[in-house]
Amino acid sequence: MLREIRCEKFRTGVVRFHPGLNVVLGDDNATNSIGKSTLLMLVDFTFGGETLLEWNKDVVTELGHHHYDFAFEFDGELHRFRRETITPETVYVCDDDYKVLSAIQLDEFTAFLKQAYGLAQPGQTFRAAVGLHLRVWGKTNLIPDEPLHASPKQKNKDCIDNLIKTYGKFEAIRARDDVARTAESDLKVIRAAASKQLIPKVTKTGYAQAQVQIAGLERDLEDVRQNLASYATSLSAVINKEVLELKERKDKLLQRRMTVAGRLQRVDRNLSGKRSLHGGNFQDLQRFFPEINTERLAEVEAFHDGVARILKEQLKQSKDQLAEELKLIDLSIAGIDTEMAEALGSVNQPEWLVDHVYKVALSLQAAQASKDGYEPGQAHADALRKAKEALAEVKQRVLTEIAISVNDGMREIVSEAVGEHRKSPRLSLYDATYNFEVFEDTGTGTAYFGLVLFDMAVFRATSLPAIAHDSVLFKNISNDSVANLVGLYANIQKQSFIALDEIQKYGPVAAQILQRQSVIQLSDDAVLYIKDWRPSRPPAARIDSV
Repeated sequence: MLREIRCEKFRTGVVRFHPGLNVVLGDDNATNSIGKSTLLMLVDFTFGGETLLEWNKDVVTELGHHHYDFAFEFDGELHRFRRETITPETVYVCDDDYKVLSAIQLDEFTAFLKQAYGLAQPGQTFRAAVGLHLRVWGKTNLIPDEPLHASPKQKNKDCIDNLIKTYGKFEAIRARDDVARTAESDLKVIRAAASKQLIPKVTKTGYAQAQVQIAGLERDLEDVRQNLASYATSLSAVINKEVLELKERKDKLLQRRMTVAGRLQRVDRNLSGKRSLHGGNFQDLQRFFPEINTERLAEVEAFHDGVARILKEQLKQSKDQLAEELKLIDLSIAGIDTEMAEALGSVNQPEWLVDHVYKVALSLQAAQASKDGYEPGQAHADALRKAKEALAEVKQRVLTEIAISVNDGMREIVSEAVGEHRKSPRLSLYDATYNFEVFEDTGTGTAYFGLVLFDMAVFRATSLPAIAHDSVLFKNISNDSVANLVGLYANIQKQSFIALDEIQKYGPVAAQILQRQSVIQLSDDAVLYIKDWRPSRPPAARIDSV
């Protein structure tokens, strides 16, 4: 736990802390700018925070660069450190007299605090665990309806994951997440190999076709195995079957050839046709229709000739394509004829059976390769889907458990601090978002009360080592409620830090607790530092020394 903060610029020189509730007291006039928030910000600073020098720039402006010495106690042993305002990213390890022994980086220091406080949750930094719940005026974690956000720009999903880690429930999710990530990585490797043609790229339709082909080929081989003796003496049954299949393929090609040849013939006729007509060509027509306009007929025919010339080039291209297709068809037919001749000539040649089985085996191997190219990818896709479903199921269960814990904790605190009649806030957690609803009163001060309730519920249910609440969070909360909250803070053995003023209004019991648990009393005439630079103070009233 934090034991002390020392600074030569402090009016008191040192502020010492103790287990449980630590109170920074203001005066009965609720005087502002006397150092209450600044001291809480320094507590955050000793816990590895960096907001002090961003928000409280006037401290360095007025006091110059200086350093803070502070000590933590773990298992009865004091560990002393120093941070300087000029090099805040470095933490100095000190001896019993705060003489510097060595220097470490800030992340090394916070890693030490994480280990010393026993925060063993993997994947969560000390600052992520603790910094969120140190709520001081000037930090970015004072958003009333976003208690999980350390800053407004933080992603909802990251905030939710951080809360899961605080509750020590992330390991179950991470194990499922690792399985899902592995499945996704394996699937990407398979798809990349297929895209580079290192393995067959097979669609679902191709896979179905391969299965049908494999079944047919396996039946063919099984037929050969079962009738090998008869095939060895008479191959006519096998050959007749193959010849019939070749005949069916040839018939289809012949039908296609007839269609292509007909189209080619029509194209040739169009290319060689003579369409030019002259006046003499219409004499027979004039004998039957003396009044016909022969010049108009010639004009129409001339138009048709022009269209024919325009399309002539396209017709030539079509002729070339049809001729090429006809050539390929003829080659295919010739190939089939050769296969049929070889088959028919092999009736009395037993080696033909070996060739037939070999061809079937090759075809079966190719079909099996297509099937094998599809199944691994599909298997990994199914594995990824199942892994994601398992991850979603586990995470939802964990989120439900945490939401119940937080909501029950806030309900209990509200009942103790305010009464059964008052509704407590409600936290709803989802995979990538969350809602924090504050019922009844919606004013800013009362909404801050929701942050207090949330932090205390998490504080009491987890190993979170410390929380801090500035006086602004208690504004507009009834005096009796604050008094009851003070008692709840005091009953928790872990360190909490709060700032309050006008303590008499909370009643004698609460005032006595606050006074007993106070670590410093600040007032209009006793500010935190040796210098008071409030602009409203007359120069004669400034404090320039201890």
